[in-house]
Amino acid sequence: MNDEDSFEAVQYIPVLKTDFIMKSTLSKELCDALIKLSEQKIETGIVDNLEGVQRTGWNLQKDSDVAPYLQMVTAKVEHCISTRLNYPHFHKNRPSSMRSNGMQFVIAMYNAWVGFYKGNSFVHPHCHEEPPNFYSIAAYLSTGSGDTSLSFMTDESPSHGVNRPKVICKQGDLVIFPSSLYHYTNDTSDERIVLSGNYYAGYMPQINIGEG
Repeated sequence: MNDEDSFEAVQYIPVLKTDFIMKSTLSKELCDALIKLSEQKIETGIVDNLEGVQRTGWNLQKDSDVAPYLQMVTAKVEHCISTRLNYPHFHKNRPSSMRSNGMQFVIAMYNAWVGFYKGNSFVHPHCHEEPPNFYSIAAYLSTGSGDTSLSFMTDESPSHGVNRPKVICKQGDLVIFPSSLYHYTNDTSDERIVLSGNYYAGYMPQINIGEG
């Protein structure tokens, strides 16, 4: 399976004053494969902020069946974030202490899950409460008979927060955003299936395979 056809299509949506929501696409073939596998991984008894939703466990990236497909998603996320950070410039101008200590720039998924949203389900306003250099994703594997949306704001209370863009999403859309950004949805009249996850984008000590 090859999902490189849409690497060039990255949309940047300004949010706050310092960052962007990024939007790209995944192929229908990849979406369908992830749906088929995730249906077999649904768990019960998970407590979270989702209402009327069935979902997998938190760590699909550790599942040997699903991991190869999530690597394709990660390749798309790497492209979007690296382009946003102007990676060659960012890498060239990193602090000298990082260069001398062998630090390398990485974009790594550290958890992922799939939610199966029924009609009239919704997601309460929340953020993933991660520090800087963390990004979250919502990949729309299916949106039923029409489009759906993901809303963003700067505060957990819609009545007090400053609402920001509402991103309209269809099947295959991949939305990437800072993990600290509050987001929610409340217009799910149709069923939809969404892959969610979190990524770290920053410097880590370089690991030389074979040493140790």
